[in-house]
Amino acid sequence: MQPPLKEQICQALQQAVDSLLTGIDTNKAPTVVLTRPKQKEHGDYAVNIAMPLAGLLKQNPRQVAETILAQVQFPEQVESADIAGPGFINIKLKAGGETDILKIIMQQGKAYGCIDNSQGEPINLEFVSANPTGPMHVGHGRGAVVGDSLANLLNARGYKVHKEYYINDAGTQIDVLANSVWLRMQELQGLDITFPDSAYPGDYIVDIAKEILSKQGYTSFENMDESTRLKTIGILSVDANMAMIRQDLQDIDIEFDQYFSEKTLHESGKVLELIEKLEADGLIYTGTLPPPKGKEVSDYKPVEQRLFRTTDFGDDVDRPLMKQDGTATYFAADIAYHANKYERGFKHMIDIWGADHGGYITRVQSAMKALTGLEKQPEVLLVQMVNLTRDGVPFKMSKRAGTFVTLSEVVKEVGKDAVRFNFMTRRIESQFDFDLEAAKAKDAENPVYYVQYAHARICAVLRKAESEGIKLSSPDTVDTSLLTSDEAQKLVKMLLAYPEMLDTAATRREPYRIATYTMQLAAAFHSFYHHNRVIIDDESLMQARLLMLQATAQVLKNALTLLGVDAPEKM
Repeated sequence: MQPPLKEQICQALQQAVDSLLTGIDTNKAPTVVLTRPKQKEHGDYAVNIAMPLAGLLKQNPRQVAETILAQVQFPEQVESADIAGPGFINIKLKAGGETDILKIIMQQGKAYGCIDNSQGEPINLEFVSANPTGPMHVGHGRGAVVGDSLANLLNARGYKVHKEYYINDAGTQIDVLANSVWLRMQELQGLDITFPDSAYPGDYIVDIAKEILSKQGYTSFENMDESTRLKTIGILSVDANMAMIRQDLQDIDIEFDQYFSEKTLHESGKVLELIEKLEADGLIYTGTLPPPKGKEVSDYKPVEQRLFRTTDFGDDVDRPLMKQDGTATYFAADIAYHANKYERGFKHMIDIWGADHGGYITRVQSAMKALTGLEKQPEVLLVQMVNLTRDGVPFKMSKRAGTFVTLSEVVKEVGKDAVRFNFMTRRIESQFDFDLEAAKAKDAENPVYYVQYAHARICAVLRKAESEGIKLSSPDTVDTSLLTSDEAQKLVKMLLAYPEMLDTAATRREPYRIATYTMQLAAAFHSFYHHNRVIIDDESLMQARLLMLQATAQVLKNALTLLGVDAPEKM
């Protein structure tokens, strides 16, 4: 089967360009790039290749364009080509000229728009990485959906993505968790307990306490020394929370290739090894830090610390790697973790963080440059908050979590597909207002319903055709040039745009473009279906329209799959 018409036109123009450059010694020969004109009267495609060629050929751009058109051998679907302005070439297609894409889509199926990733560049994609001290909230959920959709997108465009969750199971937050659970365990024994402000609120702490006590008697903990008790309860509590987090992720169809424990970095000595290496490389010195920026600190007293020379690599201030008590800082563990990724063969890393971590990017990238020489690694994407509402009114806090609405609560109410799709309808740098009632609505105002209904509607038409004894023709035998209506042409252009959209989305790390595309494709289908009857007496035209529906359903399903959303056949 021939390549898509756009590619054929590019090849024809490139051959003409290459012939013009015969005998010219240059490594800067321009490449033909077709674009869609903004105004319909300018044709179906436009190319400005004559302008960069003019300098090489020492000719007027318009003259170069005339020479190209005199030599080019366009495919038969091209109706005409003319020159506009200083040398733009506008190309007009015959009616139905691009409809060969329908056959290509049916031939490639779920691979349409994809690139083989068997030899693709490996990327370590770390996302979610919520502290294992409580349930996942909806903000974590947005980051999770963005990360998983981006992984699917990058895999589809030829990369080999390794999805990783970093478990922050070391540090003071684990001590606070252990103490919170221990207090609840005592309370469950009938003891009168005073809870400090630092303790984690929420009924989930009680649940963890009950789960631990169901497996190990209270007396065994009571008889432990305090250090052993808190360490033991901390481990058990993290395990309980991680089981809960894994279930939350499973409920929205997200699986990780690896869960990486921060604690293992400390226990294996990797953090201290890193500090020793930096010492040996002369990148650590004893010094003091200035007062924190943006704050009035009247009683600030500078203290000598062992500082990492991150300013030599782009940071705005040098960073401490050891606390006053001699333990490693969180920053030290974090760069040890990213160094570990590098040692595992990942030269390209993408981290998805909450928007409140924006100030942390430069210091980590500076450290990685010092350690590996890599620039701008890890690549960091920041995800903004989610504001939950119900009929426009801010949603109340969760009793179970104590301070926030859990992801599981939202998924149970509106469903996995509504959560995943709605989270992908905005750029990640924009805050997102998620209305629970709107997400459940079965109407065109609900984007996920609108898109899924388009797929289900196509399936219903195909079932109707089958029930009436209509046999679908082989795509190769269908005369797609009959699809000349304005609605059909618009739908064809949308289907053609899918691979380019994926390429742009992957390059810019913007998987939200997939959701936007599916809404536009669904709208184009609904318009086509409203103005063009499918099951008609004209057999040839009917088969062409049925093929159009099949190809549209395939692309809708492909796109929804990348978003982790189902493509139902009935609704």
